[in-house]
Amino acid sequence: MSKNFKSFEDLGQAVREHGQRKVGEIFEESVRDDFDSIPEGPFKSSLPEINWISFACPIVDRKTGDRSKDSMNVTIFSKTNSGRDAHHTWLLNRNGTIKHIQPIPPELSSKYSQEEISYEIVSLLERIGPSFIHLTDMDIIPAQDKGVEREDSADGDSGGSEKPIDPERLKFFRSLKDAKFISANRSNGMKGYVVVFFDNRGFLIVENEYKGNAAFIVDLPEAVDMDAIREELSVKKSEAGRGGEISKEELRDEVERRYWQPISEKAKTRSELRALGAERIIHTPDTWQETMLKVVESRK
Repeated sequence: MSKNFKSFEDLGQAVREHGQRKVGEIFEESVRDDFDSIPEGPFKSSLPEINWISFACPIVDRKTGDRSKDSMNVTIFSKTNSGRDAHHTWLLNRNGTIKHIQPIPPELSSKYSQEEISYEIVSLLERIGPSFIHLTDMDIIPAQDKGVEREDSADGDSGGSEKPIDPERLKFFRSLKDAKFISANRSNGMKGYVVVFFDNRGFLIVENEYKGNAAFIVDLPEAVDMDAIREELSVKKSEAGRGGEISKEELRDEVERRYWQPISEKAKTRSELRALGAERIIHTPDTWQETMLKVVESRK
């Protein structure tokens, strides 16, 4: 369910209609198998009382900086009745259990039950679509162009506050013909640049919701053929005495290595990306989807 709720009554009705079992169903269908691909970062909630919901892997060893592989901190940011910032954290485990580990602010607990808040958390993950996301250690335009002021938001107003990522943006990219996955840097999550990969198409999209409100179209020397790549990997795996199917992660790693790594090694900034021939697509908030759709449909 991806609609925005105008009130807690609307959400409560949705939860009652679908039943508490739906929380578990959503996790099983949209999250469990891709738990490792949940991106860190703040995301826009469908509930008007919540400013944003942020996902982050908790640190389990402060000396080494190692993070948990089996749980995610889910921090919900809201406002008090007096307008002050408030937040509290939930813990989402790989096995699907979810519980709050800090008290729910009274402004929220008076309107929403724990079941309704957990429903919103897993529904948000469903809208984000971790199955479409590939977290990578490769750089994706990590540096700022010299002489260019930092752009922390699409409207150029950082304001010192967090700007949540709209999951509808990710839904749009999933809807594009032949789009197969998005690569995002593991450390930056969806707050940094991401790369959209297509099958049977000869280009990539490099996108950032915050920086300059623009995207880049990068032409490739050939069309990506993921079936052929999967077959090549399978043959190599068999020759090495390691049978079995090629996993989704193995395929995505190889596609990324072949088609993004050569670009990443040369382009660390937007200017360097454009120097390689990338086309910059400027889009306004109201028409960016229409503009991007036309560009994608016009290319092979």
